[in-house]
Amino acid sequence: MLKAVLRKGVICPLEPLPPDWEEGAALEVAKTTAATLDIDAWGIAMKKLCADSSPEDEAIMRNALDEQRQLAKAQTRRDMGLSA
Repeated sequence: MLKAVLRKGVICPLEPLPPDWEEGAALEVAKTTAATLDIDAWGIAMKKLCADSSPEDEAIMRNALDEQRQLAKAQTRRDMGLSA
C-alpha cells in the first residue's frame, strides 16, 4: 500500500508510485490513524546525525549497503528460480 500525506488539499505520495500505475487510474484512498512521518524533518535530522561521520565510516557503510544489495539480489534470483 502506498503511503501519502495530505498537504494543502493535495494528496502527496511519500514514496515513488508503482511503475504499473497509469495517468487517470482509479485509486482508493483511506485515512489512517497511524502517525505520519514528516519526511523533511527526517531528512534534516539525518543530515545532522551524519554530519560528523568520517570518510572511513562512510566507506564502511557504503560497503555494507553494497553487500546487502548483492545478497538481496541473489536471494531474489533464487526465489524466482533464476540461479542457484
